Amino acid sequence: MKDNILKGCAALLVAVFSALPAAALAGDAQIIALGGSVQARLTSEGDWVTAAKGLQIPEGGAIRTNAGGEAVVLMPNKTKIWLKESTRLEIEQRQTFATRLALLFGKIKARVPHLMRQERFEVRTPSAVCAVRGTEFTIGTSEDGKMDLKVLFGEVNLRFNVPPAVGADRFDVPQGEELSSAPEGKPDKPVLLTARAEREAMENWDPGLTSSERTADLVRKENDRAQIREFASATQNTEAQVRSFLNVVKESDLAAGRTLTDVHGNLVRVDQRLLRPAPDQIQFFNLVKRQVYNNDGSSAQNGGFAYNGGQAINRLDYMQMTMAFNQALPQRMEDWPGFFNKNSVKPSWASFVTANRTDASQIFFAAEGYKYDPARDELVNNPGILTSPDGSPLPATSPDDRETLITGVLNDDTGTGGTGISAMQGLNMISKLQVADSGAGNGTLIYKDAGSHPVDGTGVGTASEVVWAVQTAGLPGYERKGSDAVGGGAAPLWQYQADMYDIGNQQSTKPGEYLWFAKENYGIGNNGAIKTIGDLTDSGQDPFTVLKNSALESVMYIKKSVSDNPFTLAAAVNSAQMPVAGLTPAQEAALKSDISGLDYFSYTHSPGYTGPVSGMGTNMDVVFIPDLAVAAVQRMLPAITNLKN
Repeated sequence: MKDNILKGCAALLVAVFSALPAAALAGDAQIIALGGSVQARLTSEGDWVTAAKGLQIPEGGAIRTNAGGEAVVLMPNKTKIWLKESTRLEIEQRQTFATRLALLFGKIKARVPHLMRQERFEVRTPSAVCAVRGTEFTIGTSEDGKMDLKVLFGEVNLRFNVPPAVGADRFDVPQGEELSSAPEGKPDKPVLLTARAEREAMENWDPGLTSSERTADLVRKENDRAQIREFASATQNTEAQVRSFLNVVKESDLAAGRTLTDVHGNLVRVDQRLLRPAPDQIQFFNLVKRQVYNNDGSSAQNGGFAYNGGQAINRLDYMQMTMAFNQALPQRMEDWPGFFNKNSVKPSWASFVTANRTDASQIFFAAEGYKYDPARDELVNNPGILTSPDGSPLPATSPDDRETLITGVLNDDTGTGGTGISAMQGLNMISKLQVADSGAGNGTLIYKDAGSHPVDGTGVGTASEVVWAVQTAGLPGYERKGSDAVGGGAAPLWQYQADMYDIGNQQSTKPGEYLWFAKENYGIGNNGAIKTIGDLTDSGQDPFTVLKNSALESVMYIKKSVSDNPFTLAAAVNSAQMPVAGLTPAQEAALKSDISGLDYFSYTHSPGYTGPVSGMGTNMDVVFIPDLAVAAVQRMLPAITNLKN
């Protein structure tokens, strides 16, 4: 999925804790270790020279190891490449968002960190191209195109340059499998790694090591596993204590909270809880309470989005994730691993909902739903969650197989002739995916009961303004990041991004049939100050302290489209000829100019509202803290400590 309701937060979270140090600017590859005979070429037509540690190899350059030679290359995005002897590797392309290496012959191992949004990393061989995200793999090739790919972690997408005579020409090779060139006349296909092959691939490939030194880490891990097995067998008498602890956690759910200041300077109380609303469901929610909410809208001057709500009193926002399975889960959490291992447990559906619930009778929200597709063996978010008669997702080949958003303003509809459903009840039905397309052709919805039957056949829009939409095809999203202007450890952790959606998947040029789902994401401290990369990587604090002093804030808007025409907008940003490295500033500006300062939905107060008369706030502003995970670990520490006895 390219996006979901938490995409902005998730992207920022990944950036904060894994890849942001590597996200600054494009640069040159650098040799950080070598041994034996190693040569480098600094241009595509230059002479080969003797390589040295610290030598930088720019785009177009190459490195080769001769007999007995080995080398390690560090890419600007922190990818490490190990070269075995008799290997030639070329830096075909090295830009901020695109890296392509060419392995002409020999063998390499690559450890690629999680990449940024729109970033690409590829390794080309004479016969195929391997595209990766966050992955560790080895690949060897001969000049005649014979190759061998082993995936240790993550997944590699491999496609052959020339379709083979038999079999598929593209494979997704997952962790623990390899793909080698098959004998002529037989199809290529991934197979499980043998224990020996996996061990050889996972050895330490640093230059100058002896055989025992290369396997030292593996031997140490095997010893650790043996000690763990011995430890587990010697602690049978602690089972009752551990189960008692886990039952206490279950009975009281799992909760955490924190008071801090948000990025706008407002005092915020965040409460989190993990619970089980039904035997076959798990649910997480993040509740954000502010006595006073102010937002001066200054972010709009820096590439963010307009806030039109004024001051809000007793502001309440929340995010909720619910996932259901095809059978009830065991009561005791410690039984879950064995249960999932021994049974065919599949997710049935899931939903992500964010909402501004300041007025419980009028709720501004955005939601995404997912349903399990047996044919694809995955949760799928597309119009099939609403439009298919049996509720099954659309096939992967459908042109409508695009991310689907449900958004709008829910009002109480309990009056004469209404559905009899309150705004809160409606939101709960949406979170359970008990909605369907109304069939009116304008993106409106109807409620369904648990058996997928319409409730009174009445449109949700009778008392509310709610639509479903799919992400616009052929149009890139708008994005700006703090690291665009400042690199290295000083890069601030903020990101602005937005994607256009077709309401009701109408794909026309009528006014009002397109909207923008816009998000401002910030990594902040407890004082509301925006953190930098260096605050996380160079603090010298233990991980628990770093997490307890950090939070993510995501401010979400549903905005009008200025053009209401993605076809002319796509031409304006020249999407058909986008540079591989991402959009140019002019193209980003063209996208930004189409995101109106006006909100798509009207959101003030519901009729008869008797609360504070100040503005509601035309956004959803969720502060997410990692305290629930920290609390779970800390609560388990006493039981873990007692296990040593």
